[in-house]
Amino acid sequence: MAAYLNHIACAVPPHERQRVFIESLPLWAGSSDVVAKLKEIVANSHIDQRFTVLPAPFDTPSERGYYRVGAFPSTGERMKTYQREAPRLAVTTLDLLRRDAGSLTGVTHLIVTSCTGFYAPGLDVDIVRECGLSSKVQRTLIGFMGCHAALVGMRSAKQIIESDPEAMVLMVNLELCSLHLQQTDRMDRLVSFLLFSDGCAASLITARPEGLRLDSSTSHLSLADSERMAWHIEDSGFAMTLDARLPARIRQWFRSSEELSQPGGAKLWAIHPGGRLILDSVQSVCGLSDEQMSFSRDVLRRYGNMSSASVMFVLRELMRANAEAAGHLPGRAIAFGPGLTVETMDFTAVRARPQPSHLASASELISV
Repeated sequence: MAAYLNHIACAVPPHERQRVFIESLPLWAGSSDVVAKLKEIVANSHIDQRFTVLPAPFDTPSERGYYRVGAFPSTGERMKTYQREAPRLAVTTLDLLRRDAGSLTGVTHLIVTSCTGFYAPGLDVDIVRECGLSSKVQRTLIGFMGCHAALVGMRSAKQIIESDPEAMVLMVNLELCSLHLQQTDRMDRLVSFLLFSDGCAASLITARPEGLRLDSSTSHLSLADSERMAWHIEDSGFAMTLDARLPARIRQWFRSSEELSQPGGAKLWAIHPGGRLILDSVQSVCGLSDEQMSFSRDVLRRYGNMSSASVMFVLRELMRANAEAAGHLPGRAIAFGPGLTVETMDFTAVRARPQPSHLASASELISV
């Protein structure tokens, strides 16, 4: 029995703050030379917008900011913010999913992925409570796996459907990356703060032959590169390590692996928009056209890197664009994570009802 990704809904918080973060750099990011370098990186990042749950990341004449120079919040304070804001964004996203898919009362399994906050009873329990799901829903939390966690979640959902064709799996991928800004002199961490943002995706996976058929998945782990991408819990938030040589290493890795570098007939591509250079590396080594990369680059431009939610934003745009395509179109999704990990999911787009064209706008989202 095949599993199908039937519906995807996506939402971002109401506060677009890319310009605010850039203008704040002289306050906290270090010397004028470091700030100049960071602004150069921003200019070449191809990110126009980033959204956050924080209405005022820094002090303004009328409002006290979340990040006060010399007194950034502790990890505990950041987790309290996550516990307050994550359920709000999840509920908003699930309301959008209901518009498209209808009632969620038939959900039998809930998979939640997040690496930017934890508490217990957790986000999974809040989703059950706030969305009126059955208390018998079987819950799985995939935590701290980073940007490739959504593909791990889909792999798990596929296995559930294959073992129980009557199951209905709800997957929620939610990240509040903007809660982890830090004052540091480490350039790799400073650069990561210029990429990441907040967002949420909610999906339904069932045996109903509509949307994307989930065909096969692979997981590739390079222990030799394990320190090139890392995510550690520290006293002042979660700290990201993002090696500047990572895009080049991914290119080398793909070239050495026929399984990764050969498209295998895939026409549709959903590459996790981890950054412009990572997308450039995958496009080059896999020989992909600009059109095949367009959804990934557009999500990066409009929203930045939302960690585990990002690839689902890309898949949603791909599903919407190909809903009326004739025949069955093969595709591949790829995402990256700590380890260093490359996760893939091969899929086939089947003819389906069109996906709604709108993503939640600021006016539709809960104000913070």
